[in-house]
Amino acid sequence: MRAIGFASRSDELELMDEPGLDLTELSGTLGELAFINKALGGHASTLNGLARLIPPGRRAFDLLDVGSGGGDTARRVVEWARRRGVSARVHGIDLAPEAVACARQANAGVPGLEFAAADLFDLPAARKYDVVHAGLVLHHLPDEAAIAALAKMFSLCRFGLVINDLHRHPMAYYAIKVLTSALSKNRLIRHDAPLSVLRAFRREELEDLARRAGLPAPDISWHWAFRWVMTVRK
Repeated sequence: MRAIGFASRSDELELMDEPGLDLTELSGTLGELAFINKALGGHASTLNGLARLIPPGRRAFDLLDVGSGGGDTARRVVEWARRRGVSARVHGIDLAPEAVACARQANAGVPGLEFAAADLFDLPAARKYDVVHAGLVLHHLPDEAAIAALAKMFSLCRFGLVINDLHRHPMAYYAIKVLTSALSKNRLIRHDAPLSVLRAFRREELEDLARRAGLPAPDISWHWAFRWVMTVRK
């Protein structure tokens, strides 16, 4: 049996990064990820970071959600803003057209949301958003690609950048492995959820990625359950 290591990031690829996933299986996977995000503090972590960047008294903002998946975080942002009397528009992009189809179906009729199959690096430099957000995206990328993505995302924002990702820690790994083995029958969730932790970050690694991307000093905070939220102000 291969030993589990936590000293450095795993380079093993996740099943969800394979092209051409079955739409029915992907839809079920994204639904389970939405539940995990809600139950284990993923949505709350993103909203905490967003609240740091939106200026007090601001009555409207737009947000680019990179790697929007099933659109659950985008929807939460719009709902969070509406409860505060703020108008929010969220533009979600994802490399997988299948994920975009799932997001559109799951969020049909929700105002303020739009989803498109697009590559972050193809977005025009002139198109700016108040905030750019990436949730559980950075750990899918090797370091050099993560650095380039951070630089590109920061170039597109007016107020700042919110990165929500996982903390690579033994407790996080074994807890999610037990939970998904016991509660999920989805092969993608059972394989990718523990692997995501092994591909994730320690605080000093996020700081180093931000520095190498040429970003200002980030504000990095830890949130339950084993989440890092990195905000970078313009």
